[in-house]
Amino acid sequence: MRRLRLTKYLMVIGCLLSLSAVRGQSYNLSLGTSITQYKFINSDGVSSEFLKKGSGSHFQFGSEFRMLDTTFFATSGTTKAIYFNQRPKLAFLLSRVMYDFSVELNQLNAVGDAQNIAFNYQTNFVGASGGLGIRQPFGKGWSMSLKGRLLGQLIVQGNQQVGNVYVDLTNDSQFADIQLFGGYDIELQKRMNANLNAFISYQNMQTFHSQQANLPSLNFQNSAISFGIKISK
Repeated sequence: MRRLRLTKYLMVIGCLLSLSAVRGQSYNLSLGTSITQYKFINSDGVSSEFLKKGSGSHFQFGSEFRMLDTTFFATSGTTKAIYFNQRPKLAFLLSRVMYDFSVELNQLNAVGDAQNIAFNYQTNFVGASGGLGIRQPFGKGWSMSLKGRLLGQLIVQGNQQVGNVYVDLTNDSQFADIQLFGGYDIELQKRMNANLNAFISYQNMQTFHSQQANLPSLNFQNSAISFGIKISK
């Protein structure tokens, strides 16, 4: 059953990448470090303090789009071009709106100890994300963007070490189910030439699993700092 869910999820990711390859205005690739905090609440409703932040790798690949590309309006006589040429303020606003689709690989790790027993969580997640926000240029090739993001991830490998015992986390429902994240990212970008941009980004995401009576709950709070490039068409 889990393999079937993973296959379907990878098919969705493949469709997003195919769409991006056809329509993307820029192709983005970034690598960085992911810092994760496990927010665990036991069945008595008590938040556990023994888990500490862990670090891992963050990889992201996708395409970015502008909501409205005004560069073609000057020579175009289409109804759309005429409409927005008569509404320059609206055209200006929409030209600042950006959205993207990406594939992400994240290691959501954590460490800790309780009663002198060490805990170590090492995981690898794959997922697809989308972002929507505003990009503001500052001149001399510099710009900054702020986007809201949604991310769905599925664990592909993971182990929990408790002392000298290892447990496969892909069989643990708190890890094995699809993890839905919400959050934001901030990006500072510098244009290097007509088709190449370099950027640094900070992404903050977390899950929102509700607490159910007499059951434990686990949420992930994750932040990632990454460096990357954008190649424009």
